[in-house]
Amino acid sequence: MRTLNDTQKDFIGGAIAFTLFWSVIGYFVITQPDYSQTNKPQQIVKKQTQSPVLEKYGELITKNK
Repeated sequence: MRTLNDTQKDFIGGAIAFTLFWSVIGYFVITQPDYSQTNKPQQIVKKQTQSPVLEKYGELITKNK
């Protein structure tokens, strides 16, 4: 079996490092959530409530104007 010289070992080491680097980058790019498509929770708009007494009082004021 033939042994590798230093240039070949350097090339293989660089290729492995290059492949691992882009594999990690690709993993994070692929698994990143798509924030433009995620459903946002509905905002609860609080309905203004008023007591029945105040409603009647308001009706009396508007009728008398």
